[in-house]
Amino acid sequence: MASEQHCTLLLPQDALPSSDQEEICEKLESKKMQDKIEAIKQCIMAMLNGENMPKVLMTVIRFCINCDDHILKKLLMIYWEVVPKYDNEGKLLPEMILVCNALRNDLNHPNEFVRGAMLKFLCKLKEPEILEPLIASIKTNMEHRHSYVRRNACLMLYDLQDLWCRPLA
Repeated sequence: MASEQHCTLLLPQDALPSSDQEEICEKLESKKMQDKIEAIKQCIMAMLNGENMPKVLMTVIRFCINCDDHILKKLLMIYWEVVPKYDNEGKLLPEMILVCNALRNDLNHPNEFVRGAMLKFLCKLKEPEILEPLIASIKTNMEHRHSYVRRNACLMLYDLQDLWCRPLA
């Protein structure tokens, strides 16, 4: 039985041409930033259309997670929202530990925009196993000098409280 995944994004189905996993992985491994951006867009569209792309996750982690391009960072946030985070048995994928480290790095980034955008993105995630290791970094952002970061940290902590206080169905 297939279950629906939570996503806050709706995109038209024919916005991008479809590609297979190997093509997407090749583009992700490219040195050109535009190729990586197009590959992430294609992967997001394919996953939103119900295609399973397990090979792409590790390629994204290896070749895209440490890029400083803001467009790619925003697309990665959408990708982290739609990618399957659990295996068939309901256990968190081991690759998600690497993703948590990358999210923590963005929460501690020197750029206020990157910190604030990451905090804003984390408000959309509803997986306690991913959010729990990030709580300390989220709390330190409450004391940041920029109001944009503090505001998003406050919203994130409110969402965390709401997530753990409501009864699980």
